[in-house]
Amino acid sequence: MVCRYLGCLVAGSICFSILSAQELRFSVENPSSVARPQEPVVVSWSGVMDRIPGATSANVQLSDERGKSIPFQVDDLDFDRAPDELTFVSDFSPGEHRTFTLRSHRGGEQTGADSSHTDAGNWKKIGDVYQSIDDDDGPGLKRAQSGYRFDGVGWESELVGYRIYLDERNAVDIQGKRKPGLYWNFIGSTGVDYQQDADWGMDVLHVGPALGVGGIGFWAGDSVLKPESVDRRRCRIVSRGPVRAAVRIDYTGWGIGTEKVNITSMFFIYAGDRVTEHRVILSQSSSPRTLVTGIVKHPSAEAVWNGGEAWLSTLGVQSRGNDDLLMALHFEKSSVVRPTEDAFGHLVLLNVEPQKPLSFLISSVWKGETGAMWSGDRIASFLRQVGLRLNEPLRVEFK
Repeated sequence: MVCRYLGCLVAGSICFSILSAQELRFSVENPSSVARPQEPVVVSWSGVMDRIPGATSANVQLSDERGKSIPFQVDDLDFDRAPDELTFVSDFSPGEHRTFTLRSHRGGEQTGADSSHTDAGNWKKIGDVYQSIDDDDGPGLKRAQSGYRFDGVGWESELVGYRIYLDERNAVDIQGKRKPGLYWNFIGSTGVDYQQDADWGMDVLHVGPALGVGGIGFWAGDSVLKPESVDRRRCRIVSRGPVRAAVRIDYTGWGIGTEKVNITSMFFIYAGDRVTEHRVILSQSSSPRTLVTGIVKHPSAEAVWNGGEAWLSTLGVQSRGNDDLLMALHFEKSSVVRPTEDAFGHLVLLNVEPQKPLSFLISSVWKGETGAMWSGDRIASFLRQVGLRLNEPLRVEFK
């Protein structure tokens, strides 16, 4: 039985069998003919609890078919004090089946990863001092009132960082990295100018009035409706790592004409990955809505819409460093209404239904970070591989 859990993007054909009351073995299949390195695998925690009652992130261990311990983490995405997802990262050859075992133990041992390869940070001025805050809850503010160190909240792997402006712009920006590392909390605590080129990297994207790369709005008539009228905007850091950083933003009372709706954005990035999953949940609305996202226009970059594989990309000399930058958005084919554009961005319209999560993927490659990704056909291969996560996913089967 192939399935996707409500509220999560599941990567993996995961076949479960109970070996004992305290052990669960599952196989993960790559159904495609393409290698999938560093592929995220997400498993519903309720499925684990059904098979290992009493399991917690502290009393289970994950290992592969060779008995090697696999770093993992367990996240509570909705802050109800009940875990929702177990996640880890693994490599898959074309058509490969791999076997993993989740086994309970008495506790007291280190589980998961021994160091973090992802992070998130939200630095905001409170009084006269910038502070790191995990729960930023308040009325929807304009840019001039926001008081954020870098316009909002940032999340990152060691390869790339992203941030979203927590104001009426609602745009997603990119932090390029000349050398691998985690920098958002360094930027927040030191106050360095992240838009200036440094040995560790820089802000590589000029966003302007656009949605950046993967920001969202509603499509109203023939224009983008951003959260210029929103009652509350609550931003919470779900997790910083070690395997996955996750950020949740809840918009309450986003005005659309005479109606107000509630919508949630969640952003996920994985260890060793340059892709962000943007998961959107429309929680209060009288009907389906047309969502809009896109990539900022730069005259020196070429835009490509691949309707067959449902992705949009721009490539060219469009970074702040005056060198090449690739930006891409990948979609589930069934969610796409049509591509379009406005004066500021290359846009894609998406259908989002109440209570039905919608996911799309944001990715970028900056030439300033490394020359390796720009050799041969690696960019083309990267675009094809990312698209498989949504449209040829690692399927989930229960036994």
